[in-house]
Amino acid sequence: MKVLYVLKRYPRLSETFVVREILGVEARGVTVLVDALLPPEDEPRHPEVDRVRALVRYLPRRPVRRHVLVAAAHLAVRRPVPLATEVLRAARRVRRLRRAGDQALARKVWRQLGLSVLVADRARSEGVTQVHCHFATAACDVGVPAAAMAGVPSSVTVHAKDLYHRDNVEELPLRLARASAVVTVSAYNLEHLGTVLGPARRPLLRHVPNGVALGEVNLDGVGDRAAPVLCVSRLVAKKGIDTLLRALALAAVDDEGLRLEVIGGGPLDAELMALAADLGVGDRVRWWGPQPAGVVERSYARAGVVALPCRIDEDGDRDGLPTVLVEALARGVPVVSTDVVGIPELVRHGETGLIVPPDDPPALARALSELRGNPSLARRLGGQGRDLVRAAYDPAASAAQLQRTWSQVAS
Repeated sequence: MKVLYVLKRYPRLSETFVVREILGVEARGVTVLVDALLPPEDEPRHPEVDRVRALVRYLPRRPVRRHVLVAAAHLAVRRPVPLATEVLRAARRVRRLRRAGDQALARKVWRQLGLSVLVADRARSEGVTQVHCHFATAACDVGVPAAAMAGVPSSVTVHAKDLYHRDNVEELPLRLARASAVVTVSAYNLEHLGTVLGPARRPLLRHVPNGVALGEVNLDGVGDRAAPVLCVSRLVAKKGIDTLLRALALAAVDDEGLRLEVIGGGPLDAELMALAADLGVGDRVRWWGPQPAGVVERSYARAGVVALPCRIDEDGDRDGLPTVLVEALARGVPVVSTDVVGIPELVRHGETGLIVPPDDPPALARALSELRGNPSLARRLGGQGRDLVRAAYDPAASAAQLQRTWSQVAS
């Protein structure tokens, strides 16, 4: 089995689940190739990236016409009808967009078609048996037509923004209509996709959790009132970091030792730092910014609680099932989160963590205080959470599920 991954950007610090997935399927004997639409950003790099054997190619932002024509000529020799079909489909869409006055999107459709031709030519020339895309947005728009032109099955892993954000909702059924299989990271997402795509697509839907290996058990922080609360997150609206800061201000009234560490960056960093200062807790928050895996690992080791009060933002965007919560429980660190999308599948209230309503600082403050004031509860929830991760989020099992899905659509 040889699988060509089509990704928007590779590697990406916030998408370590992609790297771990590739490592998992490579460990099962799958040969992996990667076509990335964008190069990595200027950010720390996880050491796991260096273990990936896949040959990575970065596609041009604007395909050179001569290169596209050469690739198309290769495809035309063996796959003339699928090639012509994709060209005609793109031409019809461009015509509709131009009539509607959307010239920018029309040009984007032509660029993506050129990229699809390049991906299809690589798939054909290198004997690829499956094209797999992460996120039902740009990577899907390029990868699924490429698979059709190359004559191989395609699959797409759907996460959250690509499924729920209002800019993507209308396009989702069209984007996934021709995929051979659709994979997603939570049972909640799976049920939602079944509704969106209709009964005819349900046999093609698969739930494959983002696997996380068990880490060293946190013996230092859990149950220690001097240990900080940890939040590992992109600083965007759907993560609810503003709610966490407001909860910190409430809980700090009765907890002089309460401290928060935030790892991650994003468009709201300055706004959130200002909010912390306005709330009078600026000196209680340490903003680490984006950090490599080693720093994150050491932060888990000293944390008493991991908090991530996710919400549905005004654009409909939300988290599917944040990997950071799985990583925390894999190390026995208790977590506090919200009942958004698939989170309760992992964070079972009173069993593997505490669940509070989104946008409810008083409830979050009470949950943080409860865990910090009850060491035996914190250790019990962390330990039971670790047991759940061992049973349901084993990365080897997730890789095996994904490989079985590819085998099913290839047969």
